[in-house]
Amino acid sequence: MGSEPHTSLKGRSRRSALAIIVAGVGALAAGALGLIAGFLSNALRRNPPRPWTRIGPAEDLNAETFQKYVLRVEHEHAWIHERTAHVVYIKDLYPKDPLALLSTCSHLGCSVKWDVGGGHFRCPCHGGVYDEQGSVVEGPPPRPLTRLEVKIEDDVCYVRLPDAAQRGASA
Repeated sequence: MGSEPHTSLKGRSRRSALAIIVAGVGALAAGALGLIAGFLSNALRRNPPRPWTRIGPAEDLNAETFQKYVLRVEHEHAWIHERTAHVVYIKDLYPKDPLALLSTCSHLGCSVKWDVGGGHFRCPCHGGVYDEQGSVVEGPPPRPLTRLEVKIEDDVCYVRLPDAAQRGASA
């Protein structure tokens, strides 16, 4: 008789341990399913169309050389709010749409500068050189400068920044 309470207590602690293990595995499975559902909902969500950023009056564009514009962009990700600047060079190619290039070098992300006398873009960091179309002429850059979409509407020039750079841009 003295061994019966011991066996009954042992059976209860096995059942309790099994219940805890089953609850833990269920919680892990529910968490994993939640992560998968969140990933799929983000992957399947359609991105809103990228906004057009106002540059200014089309009559202010220059057909002789590139003009530098600094666009202020606000990025929001979760609780982080950042304001960054993106430099864009624009040249009027009337009667065609203007040519707009993002100043970010494709090598390491330095900001290229337009050399009026040389007629090319030059990266001050590692000597990369780009022609008027943004194509690599010399140096380490692996790709051309990013060409931006441009439109003229009601005599105002607008550009559309690439996905990684845009979100609430304002000139």
